[in-house]
Amino acid sequence: MALKNLKYIKIILIALIFYNVFSVVYSHKDLYTFNYWHNFSDLKKMVYDSVYKNKHGNFIKDFYLYSYSAGALIKGESPIITNPEAPPLGKYLIGASILIFNNPNVVIFLFSLLSLFLMYLVGKQIFGNSLIASLPPLLFSFEPIFKNQLIYTPLLDLMQLSFLLLIFYFFNRARITRNSFFNIFLSAVFLGAFISTKFFGSGAAIIVALVIPLLIHKDYMRLKQLIISLPVAVLFLYSTYLKVLLDGYPLNKFLGIQKWIFLYNTGHLRQPFTIWPLLLINKWYNGNAIAYDPQWFITWPLITVISFLTLMRSFIARNTKLEIEILLVWSLSYLILMSLGDASARYFVILIPVLYIIATYGVYEFLVFKFPKLKRYL
Repeated sequence: MALKNLKYIKIILIALIFYNVFSVVYSHKDLYTFNYWHNFSDLKKMVYDSVYKNKHGNFIKDFYLYSYSAGALIKGESPIITNPEAPPLGKYLIGASILIFNNPNVVIFLFSLLSLFLMYLVGKQIFGNSLIASLPPLLFSFEPIFKNQLIYTPLLDLMQLSFLLLIFYFFNRARITRNSFFNIFLSAVFLGAFISTKFFGSGAAIIVALVIPLLIHKDYMRLKQLIISLPVAVLFLYSTYLKVLLDGYPLNKFLGIQKWIFLYNTGHLRQPFTIWPLLLINKWYNGNAIAYDPQWFITWPLITVISFLTLMRSFIARNTKLEIEILLVWSLSYLILMSLGDASARYFVILIPVLYIIATYGVYEFLVFKFPKLKRYL
């Protein structure tokens, strides 16, 4: 009877996840109509009147820029001409959505479902329990920062989240299966997809998260496989700029594209450590002003504190499951990296779901330790 009840609970959890996604899409169904090219000329004018094309222009929202850039790319424009500040993979994927659905936002809806499903898969690796693994994606699906990705769309963050979770998933498979090289190779491929979607600098935290667990366990065989595979990520990044080479761009300047992107992005680092007041108490330091982000939720400081306690316990006890280690190291590395520059709630789209998985693991381990019989019923 208990098992049957658990099955019903899992069905309810899954239904709630789908409801949270589809209710947002239905409430903003005008964003998912099939009329992109009808509005393309207006998007183009908006972008060309903005600071992206005219230093005296107006600021526009990123989703307008990405929407236009995707259309321009599939019409044949070079990725170093339209929105060169960000790598082109995400915009090509939005462009694919335009080609297939005549709408740039459908692909974001698909990635929202994929990211939640991947949270479940990574959770299943960690917990070995489908019911517990369903909790992090369920909780994340209630978050305003998740729902807003379906409203202020298209943005690139859910794509990055999906690629990040795929890295975790295949790296964990590499550590528990015999065919480790194939899975590590796939991790490197999705690392390439990750750094090809937004600024590649954030990929540094992933490399740290891949290397540190292998060093801790002296797993030199897999570390060697990882070192051999990592160049694939760089090749993947440059492959997204193939159009630039086909247009006759000189090879030396082609190789320097990422240097320009690095200098552009690091040139905007002005206020270090502002990520912490935004994450913990919803104080966003924007220049000399203090603002409040409407996406902030009380869950942010809660899961952050629980995640840090879980990290500390894992460091002291040293009996942590292999599958959670990469998430622990990545979240700490990512927070350190993001502490170097200006804060933005957009940085948390890939962080919050990982903290949900870690916090769920920490609470689960604590409850099982305090109440050993509990594991029998799950």
